[in-house]
Amino acid sequence: MRFTRHKKSGFTLVEMIIYIAFFAILSILAIEALMVVMKSFYTLRLTQNINQSATTALERMSREIRNAYDIDTAGSTFNTNPGYLTLRTKDAGGANTTLEFYVNGNQIGIKEGGVDKGSLMAKSTTVTNLVFRQITTANSKAIKIEMSLHDTHGVLSRDAVFYDTILLRGSTH
Repeated sequence: MRFTRHKKSGFTLVEMIIYIAFFAILSILAIEALMVVMKSFYTLRLTQNINQSATTALERMSREIRNAYDIDTAGSTFNTNPGYLTLRTKDAGGANTTLEFYVNGNQIGIKEGGVDKGSLMAKSTTVTNLVFRQITTANSKAIKIEMSLHDTHGVLSRDAVFYDTILLRGSTH
């Protein structure tokens, strides 16, 4: 008589522990990689929000300052935060009107002819510093803008400072 041993297939306890440990390490690495990607995504989004808000606000202020014929110095606040800029300009019909840039809560607002036209920034972005400086020479007037913006998502935050100097076209002689 011959005895044959049947080999049972399957995993031993030691093999199972090794496979579970290997799977746990791979899972941890995958989760860490996902966290890095998500952090990079939100950091990029913060930077985009700030840059978009800065571009929108500075382009609008630059265009309006260039097109203004004078600065209302009595209605403006220079060299301090928050600044307030009132421009003397013409409306679409050619009539004299004013255009105002100011901080409203934590956003940069605009008023045309005394009527509030809303914010120039994305809702999640806040202005932390807005300073207007008047530059006057014998032949021209200009406005220098210093603007600091902030955005936050969870524990991530981003700050950026922007500068621009704009010459009033109507002020040159």
